[in-house]
Amino acid sequence: MTKYLINAIVIIVLFSAQVNSADSPYRLSVDTDSILIGSGAALFALPLYLDKKVKTLTDDEIASLSKNDINKFDRSAADNWSRAGDRWSGITLASAMISPLAFLANDKTREDFIVLGVMYGESLLITNGLNMTIKDIVQRKRPFAYNPDASYKDKKDKDALLSFYSGHTANAFNSALFVSTVFSDYYPQSQWRYAVWGSTLLAASATGYLRYYSGKHYPTDIIAGAVIGSITGWGIPALHRNMNENISFKITAGEESMIAIEFYF
Repeated sequence: MTKYLINAIVIIVLFSAQVNSADSPYRLSVDTDSILIGSGAALFALPLYLDKKVKTLTDDEIASLSKNDINKFDRSAADNWSRAGDRWSGITLASAMISPLAFLANDKTREDFIVLGVMYGESLLITNGLNMTIKDIVQRKRPFAYNPDASYKDKKDKDALLSFYSGHTANAFNSALFVSTVFSDYYPQSQWRYAVWGSTLLAASATGYLRYYSGKHYPTDIIAGAVIGSITGWGIPALHRNMNENISFKITAGEESMIAIEFYF
């Protein structure tokens, strides 16, 4: 089964690998992109199984919750509850996630938009697949579950157990680092790169704060989301840079399938 999955992914990526521009700072690779897409798809599929193991809080469990049981660093989040903050975090996140469309406005990046689209899609697959998997494994109660002012209906929802870590924040920082990194790689001498980095990181940070303000996440949830999102947002473009010829991903699909990373010095 693994062999056929890898072969299917290779076929999908083969077309995309033909669209590299000669002067592009990035290149697609059948081996690299097959591994990234395959890993992202696997991470996305795993929560379909894990989610079945997530149960809702019982009435007794809700009644017994005390914010004093939360560590001191995170405890203040249990005092927050705002549906407006929740809605605004969705708006700021949506703005961040569509921000790569701005690359269509410039000839240089527009010519490479398929390459950038594949890269951004990989970052989203891995970011969200990893987030959903960890949420289902950890099952951390959200801050509002401890807040007497919060909706009882929300506390009884399965989502009340999916606090760690913040998916909104992870996606916002993934988009921010992706856009800023790609812009800097295409225009390393541009004075605008400072404004791009500043504005995207500010927007991502606003999303993280709103998740705290709304009572949906603890500070540690937001910090973890920011770190992981930053790694995927920066890391995926880094793996595709033309200068990375000393790193090679290899797939062998025969009687046995194998994935390996080779380093050349």
